[in-house]
Amino acid sequence: MNKAVRELLNRVEDVADFSGIKLNDINDINSFGDNALHCICVWGDIEAAKLLVENGINIEQKGEGGFTPLKVADDFGHKEIVKYLISKGANTEALDAEFKFNPNANAQHMEKLQQGIEELQTKIKTECEKNA
Repeated sequence: MNKAVRELLNRVEDVADFSGIKLNDINDINSFGDNALHCICVWGDIEAAKLLVENGINIEQKGEGGFTPLKVADDFGHKEIVKYLISKGANTEALDAEFKFNPNANAQHMEKLQQGIEELQTKIKTECEKNA
C-alpha cells in the first residue's frame, strides 16, 4: 500500500464510524459495511476519492443502509464525485436505493462505540491519577 493511501486510511480510522477499526486493506469495512470511500463521499474530497479508486477500492461496496459510495456522494450533494464514480463504472441504479435499517449492524456499531468510550474513560482516569 502506498504512503498516500495509508495516510488517508489513517484519517478515516479517526472517524467515529470507524472507531476501533484498523483498516489494513483498502477494502476493509466497518460494522455497517462502509469502506473508506463511503467516508470520503461524505467529506466530498474528490482527490481522496480518486486516490482510493485508482488503488482498487470497491466502488460497489454496500454499506450503511445498503448504500454504495455513489449513493452517499449523491445524498451529500457531491456532484463531482458522483460524475467521477459513474465514469469509473459505478452502477447508477444505486442512486434510487432506499435506506434499509440493519439492527444487527447497528448493535455492533453501538457496542464498538461503547468500547471506545470505556477506553477513553480509562485513559482519562489514568492521566488524572498520574497528574494528581
